[in-house]
Amino acid sequence: MGKKKSVVLLVIYTLLIAVLCFICTVSFSYGTDQLYTFSSVMRMMEKDADLGLAYGANADAGAYLGGGYSAVYYPEGVISAREYADNLDGMTDEEQADYAANYVRYPDENGSVYLEKGVACNEDGTVMSSFEEAFSSALETVTQRFARLRVDGARVEAVDGCMIRVFLPAMMDSEYTAISVFAYTGELRITYGSDEASATALFTPRAGETVADYVEAVNSRASGETGYVEFVFTDKGREALASATSGAAETAVTLYFYVGDSLVLNLSVNEAYDQNTLYISGSYTPETANTVATLFSTALSGTEDDLTLTPSDAYFHHALYGENTVLMLYIAFGVFFVAMMAFFFIRYHRLGFVHLYTYLLFLFAMILCGWSIPFLYLSVETFLAFMLASVLLCVSDAVAFECARKEFALGKTMTSSVKTGYKKCFWKLFDLHIVVAVIGFLVYAIALTSLQTAAFVLGLGAAFSGIATLLVNRFGWAVMMGTSKKPGKFCNFKREEVEDE
Repeated sequence: MGKKKSVVLLVIYTLLIAVLCFICTVSFSYGTDQLYTFSSVMRMMEKDADLGLAYGANADAGAYLGGGYSAVYYPEGVISAREYADNLDGMTDEEQADYAANYVRYPDENGSVYLEKGVACNEDGTVMSSFEEAFSSALETVTQRFARLRVDGARVEAVDGCMIRVFLPAMMDSEYTAISVFAYTGELRITYGSDEASATALFTPRAGETVADYVEAVNSRASGETGYVEFVFTDKGREALASATSGAAETAVTLYFYVGDSLVLNLSVNEAYDQNTLYISGSYTPETANTVATLFSTALSGTEDDLTLTPSDAYFHHALYGENTVLMLYIAFGVFFVAMMAFFFIRYHRLGFVHLYTYLLFLFAMILCGWSIPFLYLSVETFLAFMLASVLLCVSDAVAFECARKEFALGKTMTSSVKTGYKKCFWKLFDLHIVVAVIGFLVYAIALTSLQTAAFVLGLGAAFSGIATLLVNRFGWAVMMGTSKKPGKFCNFKREEVEDE
């Protein structure tokens, strides 16, 4: 490969590494009041509560000691086995028989929930297609709400296709509030009047209209320690609001804000209000304002037919490994990385850059997969699996380098040494990676949840390690070595000296 071509490819290669590094690791806030946030892939990756301490930029060091709150959202037509048993208590035998005839245990006779016939399942116990569609829509809405909190480690997952489990790390001041109100479904409704019972709808969308034709957006704002919920009305919404509050100077008017049938907040108005933007504060902090604004914003696209969700009690889970786990993981990775690069640069000089670029691509590929594959998350177990895959990559690169070193010592050219060295070790390394990957994926198929995820990471890491060593590493070697006039010195390879007899 010519020197000019090598330089061009090396520049492109370096830019690729830099872009991936930025996307995967850099997070920052921007805009007025730092309202918007660019979140790195690493920050968006789901994280286990057992990591302890604050990760990302959501809390000051020491503000989070691990653990978090979890709850289950039960859709309409789905009840827990415990609730089912409680409902049967106090009934006569005849009432129990009638009640039981309306429910089917799911997914089997040992299932943890009961489905109501005609609401969630058919008479034969199969889940209704209409329920599946409504559940999918509700899951998407709940997922969007928790994602917009921008809290590292927040998780939303479907359970048995009929329940939603949510988790929030204990990094907020109002986790329970978020878990409770995010179960509200339906469209945004606003009523006004002297009391809630007799209140009148602020606007009634006509045929072909939705609430979004009256409310353009709902945002959160902050000023110091005070948070605000900002309603941005369209011209139609502004006219309706002005009409409703026109007599507020004589008789106070109260605005009631609902999501579906759930009242979220109310606001007393003592004068006519004729503006497109309405700010509501009360006792909101920036955090609670963001929670409420997120709820209302997602309700703009809600409908009256949305599936009703009922949250269970929220339970707190303590961090399993203590408060400094994530710090220890960072330190462990840092020590490993420094030791790895010290070995490769000391033994192979500038050839160490080949391994560095290869490892960084491997690292970013694993981070991207951890973010994009739904069931993967960062935990102690998955970190250990990743480190095993990292060791496999380092050993494989060292084996390839040593094979080429031996060939060069025999007097061959560098190009011939690399080609022959890879030829001698290719199938051994290939077989090793195949075996490790197969073991990882087999354990993933049969293991329990925590070990299952770690096993998948190991299998995935072994696959990426094989690609990195046998393909990416060789490409990087060819590109970087092409920029040097003395390939032997570049790699710290030396010829064997033969003494004259």
